[in-house]
Formats: sequence, C-alpha cells, structure tokens
Amino acid sequence: MNRVAIVDYDCLSPTGFTLEECWRNMSQGRSGISTITRYSPSSETLMGLPWASYGGQVPVSFEEMAGASDNFKRWSEPSYHAVNTLSSRIFRRLDFNISQHDPQRISVLGGTALTSQYSRDILTKTQKPDSKYILNQCQNIPLGAAASVYGLQGPCFTIGSACASSAHALLVASQLIRVGMIDCALVLGYEFPLMPFSVAGLDWVNAVYRRDAPDDRGYEDSAQASRPFSQDRRGFVPAEGAGAMFLCKSEYAQKIGWDIKGYIRGGYSNCDADHLTRPSADNITRCMQRALQSAECAPEEVACVNAHATSTAAGDAVELRALHNVLGDHLKRTPVVANKSQIGHTLGASSILAATFAVHGMKQGVLLPTLNHLPDPALPEAFIPKQATEYPHRLTLQNSFGFGGTNVSLVLEGLT
Repeated sequence: MNRVAIVDYDCLSPTGFTLEECWRNMSQGRSGISTITRYSPSSETLMGLPWASYGGQVPVSFEEMAGASDNFKRWSEPSYHAVNTLSSRIFRRLDFNISQHDPQRISVLGGTALTSQYSRDILTKTQKPDSKYILNQCQNIPLGAAASVYGLQGPCFTIGSACASSAHALLVASQLIRVGMIDCALVLGYEFPLMPFSVAGLDWVNAVYRRDAPDDRGYEDSAQASRPFSQDRRGFVPAEGAGAMFLCKSEYAQKIGWDIKGYIRGGYSNCDADHLTRPSADNITRCMQRALQSAECAPEEVACVNAHATSTAAGDAVELRALHNVLGDHLKRTPVVANKSQIGHTLGASSILAATFAVHGMKQGVLLPTLNHLPDPALPEAFIPKQATEYPHRLTLQNSFGFGGTNVSLVLEGLT
C-alpha cells in the first residue's frame, strides 16, 4: 500500500536550535521558558505587558539565525531565516537534487498565525522605507523563497488557522499526496510572536500566564509557569519556534532511497461553528473519532496522545473530557504528553513541533515529560508522565486546536 511517509524532520524551539539539542534538553526534563528579553516587558506601556513577562525564546539571536547581522538587516523577518535554516538542513541530509524529480509534483506548504509582526514593528520604530516590507506581510514568502532555492514548482501556500495552522498544513499535504496530485511535500510551521502588541493582545483575551501573584509557584520560577492539565493552570506562555517535515509517497521514498522515519496514517479537521475562543468538547470528540476512523485505528490501539494542552483553564478541561469521550477507561493507561509544558505555546508552529517530537519519540522509544503537573480532580483521570520514560510505542494521536473553533487531529505511526 502506498502510504504517506515521513522521511525527515527538524526544528528549532526554546529548548534548542536543532532537533538534537531540543530532544536532549527536553528528555532531561529541562524547560525553555524564561523572562522575555526580545523587549523589556517592565518598560512597555501597553496594559498587561509587565505581568505577561514570560516567554519561550529560541536560544540564538535573530542575527545568528540569519547567519550574519547584515543578512538580518537585509531581510528583517525571523520566520524567513528559520524556514531557510530548516529547509537547508533537510535537503542537505536528503542529498536532494531537483533533476531527479518532477518539480511540478513537489509542494511547499506552511502554517503560521502571527508571522510578519517583527518587520512591522521595525518599520513603526524606524520609519525607514524597506523594499522587502510588503513581501514580509505575505506569509507565504518564506515558502516561496525556499521553493525558489530548490526549484520546487508544486503547490506553494500558507495556511492560517491560528494555533492549528501547521497541523492543517500537514493534513492538507498528506491528502495531496494520497490523491496523487503531488509526490512530495516540504511542510513548515513558523512563529515568532514575542512582540509587545502580540503578547499584550493575548493577555487581553485572558489567554497567557500572568506573573501577578507572588504566592504562585511560577512567580519566582519561570519553568513552572506552563502547567498543562494542572489544577492551578493559569494560561499559556507564548513562545517562538519553527519545525519542518518532508513527506512523500512510501513507494517514492523507496525508489529514491530515502529512509522512512514514520507515517501520517490519517487525520481529520472540523470547526466548532460556535464561540471564537471557547472550544467545544463535542466537536473535538468528533474530530478525534473521525481521525481514528480515517486511519482505520481503534481507540484501544492508540499508544500515546500528544495533546494540544495549552495550560488554559477552559481549553485543557475540554480536551481531557473529549479524550475521555474517545478513549474511555483506556485514557487511564494511555500516556498523555504536553510539550507546551517545556517549550511554551508556539502558536502556528506548535502542531508541527509536536508532530516532530511525537515521531522522534516513537523512533527513540521514549515519552517526553509533562512538567509541573498537579492532577485536577475536576477532570477525568489520565496518565500524564512527569519524567521522560522509555516506552516503545507505534501510534500517537495528536491534537491541535485554534481560535475560531478550528480543530485538527492526526494519527502518526512509527516504524514497527
């Protein structure tokens, strides 16, 4: 059977600038969350910013990510350079040569929510004309630049569906491969939202963690601010990050000689068509059930759940109740992993980062920890490991949700 294979992946996140660095730090139980230094929260005048002072920052400067200070001055949008960095790593490892492929059948798809904020902030502050400014406002430009470098002429576009953006990109790419429209897809998710107006906006809808209670355990320890599914969860920590996956038909990978690291076995997406920020347990339940149906997978076959789990009061409660609707008592024995406890919430990039860690975890036979978890007696009982655990497993159900009531569930399969 011709399946949708994952042949490579990479990422950069608050826990590291490479997949290897991220994995090492996360498997050792480290957090990438600290006080924001991209700007000074305490000196900003927008309401809420002094309280919303924690973030997850990629551990390099934007100039370093661009390769040189002059490179970043020429193109002052971090997402552009993150996409370039990840694309070059993947194509170098794949020994990619476009002459061996039909350029029209290789796609570049992306997902992002708030990209282009940084270049806009620079223009506001400097008032200096920048010929690349308007290009930076087009969220597909980083993808178009990557397509140009490698000669990829298949469908190239960005999906904007808030925090589910890169999950939608993975789902759409897998479907384009399944129906035979393309042979391969480079899928990327990217987000650099640590700008005053973005963080303030998230604070104004009561979404982010506020450092405003001296008796709170995160007040003096930023690593305890993000605590998905916990009784005392108080909102998510906004974060930077980017991830990339290269997908293709399994037969195509075998023909080219690419190693297969996993599969996208199935997936589903729906919309709550209700409240714009409050999720629906019924629709999230349906999304997971139909994702499992598309993957021809019974609930009891799910070996791990990579949860959306932002650390918000309403979101985590709805997700865990929906998981109980789908898995029943199996939820008590099925490990639930919440990566945002370590890296914060990278918004549009969060889904592809979660998929990367999930597939790598199946490859390594390891579950990453969920930090800071204190069980909430008001929620269904679930198995949420606090430490990295050796655990051979083959099927992961991954959830991604976003403002606007948009939901995606993917079924990821490791190698047997």
